[in-house]
Amino acid sequence: MGRDYMSSDQRYIFVVQLNQPEQFKAIFGEAIVKFAYADLTRDLQQLSENLLQKYQLYGPIVTEYFGRWFRLFGPKKSLMPFDMLEQIPLLQEVGMAKMHQLLLANFGQATGSRQDFRVLILPAPEEMHREAINQAIDLALLTLPEAVSSLHSAESQALLQLLIEGDRLTSYFQPIYSLTDQKIVGYEALTRGPADSALYSADALFTAARQFGMTQLLEFTCLKRSIDWLIHIPEPFWISVNLGPELFMSTQFQQYLANPQIAPLLTRVVFELTEHLPIESAIKLHSVLTELRNARFKLSLDDTGCGFFDLSTVEALRPEIIKLCITVISRIGRKDGVERDIARTIQAITRLGGITLGEGVENALQAEVLKQCGAGLAQGNYFGLPKPAHELFTTQDD
Repeated sequence: MGRDYMSSDQRYIFVVQLNQPEQFKAIFGEAIVKFAYADLTRDLQQLSENLLQKYQLYGPIVTEYFGRWFRLFGPKKSLMPFDMLEQIPLLQEVGMAKMHQLLLANFGQATGSRQDFRVLILPAPEEMHREAINQAIDLALLTLPEAVSSLHSAESQALLQLLIEGDRLTSYFQPIYSLTDQKIVGYEALTRGPADSALYSADALFTAARQFGMTQLLEFTCLKRSIDWLIHIPEPFWISVNLGPELFMSTQFQQYLANPQIAPLLTRVVFELTEHLPIESAIKLHSVLTELRNARFKLSLDDTGCGFFDLSTVEALRPEIIKLCITVISRIGRKDGVERDIARTIQAITRLGGITLGEGVENALQAEVLKQCGAGLAQGNYFGLPKPAHELFTTQDD
């Protein structure tokens, strides 16, 4: 079966389901439960608009059964194709984090943290009436695993705090290859936890950080560790480091860039704005970016075309490097016209003054197609696996 390459006539359902709605009623009592529920419904309306801002929304959020909300959405017409199977885990993960924050904000730590819930994205049924939609949701809920991820446990929160504060994170670097010059020109900085822990992978680390409200702290710690390695990386190689919109606009980040010991290194750093959370306002980012570019600040956009970034974001922010989504690259050679779409996208990026980086390149065909389509850079296992920094670069202690 082929992947769900999203077409303009498809519809999907965004669902939030309280696992124990009767507990919600019991906590608030009959006198105020309707007001608390109305507030939650209003906030979920806004949450869904923020989460699904790159999609076409069909009608407001609906709640016919206590403890269940859903909203229909579909794709907008776009130059950049994308794979919905790539989107669903991202939307569900970000939706979970946003819903958790919403419950804490509305009802406080004690009450908000006691609300167990699920966030789902599923295809809408052919019959679009509400009974059929609710039946589809019921079926999806029945097939979900009951186990709660160990990443959400108190033990994981304590471990994450220890990793951040105890200098137990490991910096990795993966080569970035110039398709034009046919050589390595830079490295993307990555981070891993202890190999024998549940927080070894970057996905596990940042999923836990989002759950516990520690994303900005983790991002900043990883960013500083990566840039510290730059003194051991020979010129003219440069590095790409990741950060989210919140850290990007923070005072602590701007103060860090102004540090006399850091400022001279910025000519060899590209700051990669990730798509883990949707950008609420590209205008705010643009105003901060304008000031930073005076200090030769360079920007990259991560996973363009797969997550929350698209060509409108590229046009607003004018990044130096735009990374094409790994899922788009993986479709090269499957005879579904993706090469034509990639070429058009790269042409549009070039007109906007950016360099395209193809991410997740696994073979020679993908590399050659990207080069022929006009991409300037590439990254992936074909060019080199991520390796610990201490294996790649020598230090004074070696």
